[in-house]
Amino acid sequence: MDRSRKALKNIFTGLINKIILMLLAFATRTIFIRYLGVEYTGISSLYTNILSVLSLAELGIGNVLMFYLYSALKKNDEEEICGLVKEFKKIYSGIIICVLGIGIILTPFLKFIINSELNSLKLIIYYLLYLINSVASYFVVYRTMVISADQKSYISNICNTVITIIMYILQVIYLILFRNFLGYLIIQVACTILNNLILNHIACKKYPYLKNKVVSKDVTINKKDLFKNIKGTFLYKVSETILDQTDSIIISIMFGTIYVGLYSNYYMIIVYLSNVSAIIANGLVASFGNLNAEENKEKSYLMFRVAMLLFAIFGTFCTTCYACVIQDFINIWIGSSCIMSYSIVFAVLAVFYLRMVTNTMWMYRSSMGLFKEVQYVNIIAAILNIILSIILGRIIGIAGVILATALSRLLTSFWYEGKILFKKFEQKVSIYYRQQLKDFIVAIIVVGVSFTLSNFIPFTGIVAIIIKLFICVIITAIIELIVNYRTEEFKLLKAKVLTALKR
Repeated sequence: MDRSRKALKNIFTGLINKIILMLLAFATRTIFIRYLGVEYTGISSLYTNILSVLSLAELGIGNVLMFYLYSALKKNDEEEICGLVKEFKKIYSGIIICVLGIGIILTPFLKFIINSELNSLKLIIYYLLYLINSVASYFVVYRTMVISADQKSYISNICNTVITIIMYILQVIYLILFRNFLGYLIIQVACTILNNLILNHIACKKYPYLKNKVVSKDVTINKKDLFKNIKGTFLYKVSETILDQTDSIIISIMFGTIYVGLYSNYYMIIVYLSNVSAIIANGLVASFGNLNAEENKEKSYLMFRVAMLLFAIFGTFCTTCYACVIQDFINIWIGSSCIMSYSIVFAVLAVFYLRMVTNTMWMYRSSMGLFKEVQYVNIIAAILNIILSIILGRIIGIAGVILATALSRLLTSFWYEGKILFKKFEQKVSIYYRQQLKDFIVAIIVVGVSFTLSNFIPFTGIVAIIIKLFICVIITAIIELIVNYRTEEFKLLKAKVLTALKR
């Protein structure tokens, strides 16, 4: 199967996975809020954010390790793949010890983070279950990442979809029958373990040599270089996680955990939109890794521009739809009492849009092995974010805490990563800055026109949402076509999409 078809298959199964799970997640969250209340929603969101800060499996180490697998898989060198996986196992064993240890050490400090009237002992038990759920995924990831590096993420997508459907169904039934948070979490942990056991079995069956206990060939890997890359991406991703995941913690401390619950309803939609973009990105990143392994710099740069256009259009469309319908949606979904101000809506969108238009950056950095070069920039951004969150939080309120994330990223990693990557492409970085400015102006126009027209809709409820979404689709399509249809990137993107549809 060629590179494009594998990427398409990964993206397609990933999107189907995400659409199904989004619908089930909404149903489950609705039941959760109605049976357990906003307070438990806040606790759930807060713990998820705390564990995300500790979640080393999501801190980019997997991207570094997959980079080393691309070449071995391309050569079909089983001995080298097996040797690499054994090295990865040692790394993830250390990760398990670190996450579990730090997670337990943090337990006594929860009382300073949680601003809630719920029973303190139960809160600790809930936290420990979240910790176990986080650690459980690390035990077999050193094997299952071979599936992704081999451009076969569709296997993982299908497995994740089935297990998560089962989890949501069991959780909904349990909540309706028992209205208990503890059992809800136990089901989550059990399904996480089951999912990883199944994926491990699939990896071993598809790549039986991964079970070899003895590797006769010396692995051709520069361990010093490997750990430098791990260190670089670890520092980068730790600070990036602080950038993205500490808002709920700061909001809880400054304004109360109940506001975390209200904010999380808005943020959850953004998470799902980000996950959809991540499906597209993850479906492409292995293909870009394969392309970059051919060392065709000109073709790689062209595909970068195509991917950049794709995410700019996607980000603009999602931002527009969210701005126009989110308040109507929240009102229908969980009631007018849970609606927050538009200042929070636009602060959330600022963070989201910036993430979308920089997606191509991390995809290419990962596929080109540019880890050490950006290891410190996000540390500065993370420190700046905490300072600005406190300052703007006191001046503006909750919206200020959220907006600080976008400002911190814009002032640091946004421009610096462009400089690093374009130096690798041997192109002027001013090209990147001009393109981002152009895409931003287009986004402002699309959102402004769509939002203005949407305010004239005389209907309410679901009918209003449908009409507003239709307006967003039409306005986005017209303006993006006017601006981009003559560009080389758009023509190539159009050709790729039409080819994919034919297949």
